[in-house]
Amino acid sequence: MKKLQSLTLVCLLAFTWKAQSQVFEVKNPDYKKSPYTGVTRQHWKDAALYLLEGAFSYVNKIDDALVFPKEPGVSYPVNAAQIPVEKLEGLCRTLFIATPLLKEDSNIVVNNIRLLDYYRHQLAKFTDTGSDTYIAPRAPDGGPHQALVEFGALSICFFAAPDQLWNPLTPEVKQRLAHTMISYGDGPTNPSNWRFFNVFVLSFFKSQGYTINETLLKKYLDETLKHYRGSGWYADNPAFDYYSMWAFQFYGVLWSQFFGNKNFPEIATQLTNNFRDMEANYPYVFARDGKMIMWGRSITYRFGSVGPLALTGLLPEGPKNPGWYRRIASGSMLQFLQNPSFLKDRVPTLGFYGSFDHAIQYYSCRGSVYWLGKSFMALLLPERQSLLGR
Repeated sequence: MKKLQSLTLVCLLAFTWKAQSQVFEVKNPDYKKSPYTGVTRQHWKDAALYLLEGAFSYVNKIDDALVFPKEPGVSYPVNAAQIPVEKLEGLCRTLFIATPLLKEDSNIVVNNIRLLDYYRHQLAKFTDTGSDTYIAPRAPDGGPHQALVEFGALSICFFAAPDQLWNPLTPEVKQRLAHTMISYGDGPTNPSNWRFFNVFVLSFFKSQGYTINETLLKKYLDETLKHYRGSGWYADNPAFDYYSMWAFQFYGVLWSQFFGNKNFPEIATQLTNNFRDMEANYPYVFARDGKMIMWGRSITYRFGSVGPLALTGLLPEGPKNPGWYRRIASGSMLQFLQNPSFLKDRVPTLGFYGSFDHAIQYYSCRGSVYWLGKSFMALLLPERQSLLGR
């Protein structure tokens, strides 16, 4: 009996060690710079790499797509036609995490794969008719499609790091990507935050000299502004939840910086003013230690909710309370990365802490979780403007 108890204890300790070994560790915390969490800019970069190492544990060669174990339940794919979009989603959403790192160091290698080579190679494959990841252009009568969402995200990354992600592509690949992506951007969308995906696609390719539907671009911008209800909150047809922030506010301030201030200054000013309004109340949605509540749709995106707060360094006058916002951003990030239920098979679960199918939408696949990567886009800011620590 004692031997059995000892064996059980050893197994339990081994299991506990394995779970703890997957939890993100803040190495050499700096409590002078960040008195509550010890988290600095370098720790945010470490966290980004930690997540990418888990994702790329499924990539053994450059042709492998970013596809992760499907959890049982309502998530997609549920048929073969959805698999290429699942692969597109894994690529574009992990790119939110990778882009700031690649802009600083183009030679980052994960699992023996040079990330920049990988992403460029996969982008070419999505327009190759002979590839198993091929995404066909939108049919003339095609409606809103999940590919539009991912192409909107890809356009943000192109804007953020053109010298790493767009400019080195061959003219042929650029032309194919433009044809496919514009076909979705210049088309119907859902009457919600989705309009921003069309806006980013059309805006990016206009910035590159391509002919786009400028009338539709202006229409979607005007309709987006009509969602604003004041005090920093947008109604996402008609819900009020984190989508006001990790969608409307996050997209609005980045679009203004990347494109709007120069090309649509009046609209960019409105979006920036709406973004500024957010500071008056949104921080109070978080706990004193920075933790977020499980609230609204798509809670599997977790600390993507801190994305707009972390971008307040973009305001001309700067954030009102940078220390508080940093506390929220780092506290919320650690809320999940240090929870042993957060990862399963080295990939974030579809849930809040662990798997929670009751809160998963039909439009989510396993790669959807990397929408949380929006928070890492604040690493694009110069250190003097960054709220993620110095």
